[in-house]
Amino acid sequence: MFVKICGITNIQDAYACIETGADAIGLNFYPKSKRFIRFDDAAAIVREVSAYATTVGVMVQPTIEEIAEAIDATEVDALQVYEPKFETADFDFKKLLYYTVRVKKRGEVKAASKVGADLIFLDSFTQSEFGGTGKISDWDEIVQSGVDLSTRFVISGGLNSQNVCDAIKRLNPYGVDTASGVESTPGKKDHGKIREFVSNAKQCGNTD
Repeated sequence: MFVKICGITNIQDAYACIETGADAIGLNFYPKSKRFIRFDDAAAIVREVSAYATTVGVMVQPTIEEIAEAIDATEVDALQVYEPKFETADFDFKKLLYYTVRVKKRGEVKAASKVGADLIFLDSFTQSEFGGTGKISDWDEIVQSGVDLSTRFVISGGLNSQNVCDAIKRLNPYGVDTASGVESTPGKKDHGKIREFVSNAKQCGNTD
């Protein structure tokens, strides 16, 4: 089970994710986010932890030029994009591409399954925010889409240590992602919550 902890803003929280066995950490480059991190601060974190977990830059409606700038400035391993202003086929960087859909209806899940990206994130929809809202995704719409989520789909939106097992059992995704579900305040993680979330996700996702 792939586990990503998003909205990392400091090295202490990044270390906590690594120590608990998280597979990836998210660094939010969207200026309007409560968890926004500047490129230079993100680069310092990437230098410290990229050998142990995938570092992911999160961007909203980016252009190819903005993607190139983020990669050059931070050397993140992957870019996670919301509503990119480019075709995914034009993403020719030697980095992973993660594509995010804020799910309103099941047709969007089917459409996302055809997107050329390494992973597809299914997030909850709100009108004014992109991720980190704490709102649970519409699992019924996702299930009823009929899409096999086990190969490259990651569930996010309102997940925490109490409901992550339910999400895994219901949806059988490739991975799970959380931000607000492991925080004490926006942008500051609760290390105990991280530990519990990762442990529960890994245990529930182990089908061997």
